[in-house]
Amino acid sequence: MNKGIDILKISNYDKFNCIADKCKFTCCEGWDVSIDTDTYNKWEKENDKFDYIFNNVKIKKCGSKTEYFIDKETGEECPFLDKQGLCQIVKGHGEGYLSLTCHTFPRIENIFEDRKELSLSCACPEVVELMGSIVGKINIISENDITLKSHLLELRIREALINIINQENFLLEDKLIISFEMLLTTLENKNLREDTLLEKIEKYNKGEYIQKLIAMYHEIELNTDDSIEEINSLFLDIIQNYKEVSILEELFKDSSNFAETIKIESLSAKWHDYKRLFEQHNKLIENCIVAKILSSCVSNDVEEMAISFQMIILEYLLVRYAVFLKYCMNKNEKIETEDIKDYIVAFSRIIGNNTDAIIEFFEDGFGEAVLEMGYFCFITLF
Repeated sequence: MNKGIDILKISNYDKFNCIADKCKFTCCEGWDVSIDTDTYNKWEKENDKFDYIFNNVKIKKCGSKTEYFIDKETGEECPFLDKQGLCQIVKGHGEGYLSLTCHTFPRIENIFEDRKELSLSCACPEVVELMGSIVGKINIISENDITLKSHLLELRIREALINIINQENFLLEDKLIISFEMLLTTLENKNLREDTLLEKIEKYNKGEYIQKLIAMYHEIELNTDDSIEEINSLFLDIIQNYKEVSILEELFKDSSNFAETIKIESLSAKWHDYKRLFEQHNKLIENCIVAKILSSCVSNDVEEMAISFQMIILEYLLVRYAVFLKYCMNKNEKIETEDIKDYIVAFSRIIGNNTDAIIEFFEDGFGEAVLEMGYFCFITLF
């Protein structure tokens, strides 16, 4: 690595510790586990020690490229997970023999020409706890406790997204819509000179401009029944292959049955009271959204960045709706913070493991990977 490169870490990065078998959402179940080539080669060199591993490796050929995976169905637990919830590879050989995916999760590393950034994934419950404990704004700062500005356009756009989410006196759902609008504007004007494009982006740092846009979008007439029916369908489609995964079954089994049979009109009657209660938990959710923006909205391709942010909005909407279903099923009509945290973890994993399939789903249904503003208003602002 170049001498001049800076290393930056998200708030609370160094406080993360895996709790291993004490974790209720083991990262060894519920998604595909890849094996990097270096780890596979290391195992091959000591083949006599690793026969039991190779019996559980799946090899995929993609043209000239070879990919390696743990041989299991997506929803199944890793075959190397023992009855105590511990990894047999670590127990037998040490962490140095883990694949890169297993060794680094939930840590995320992004490298740019002028910096390396270390962040954390909200697909881990311990990370969600850390994000929820942060007082003030989440930052990504250098090891010298300095927030470093970057000249890279993609990081300037990302900074503008975070500035919108950090705005006070606006509802989170409104800030998500305005953030997405900014990305669509950037995408439409991506061929402009960079300084001209940045001038357009700069408008979104001004509270008065944001307020004007919010007022405009709230003039759109929305039917709560129709919006809930659409979210209900998205929820059922996206959890279809996960509601029987053992670590997620408790979260989804009852709520999916409820969502399949309930009359939408009865849900609509409770929606507005629920939203007011849910907004009381916005600080936790905003912290997790900022963490996701820092780790995933990093592409120098504006369309890819828009898609990444689209997935963040989708996760938020699914968390909000899943907690709503539980609220409706609960006679006391209460919202538990732990439920919100659990659904943040669950949907971070589901969306993260199925991003390509969801993009294909949107392309088939809407003709484009990047959705239109009207649709997002329809499923967000009702």
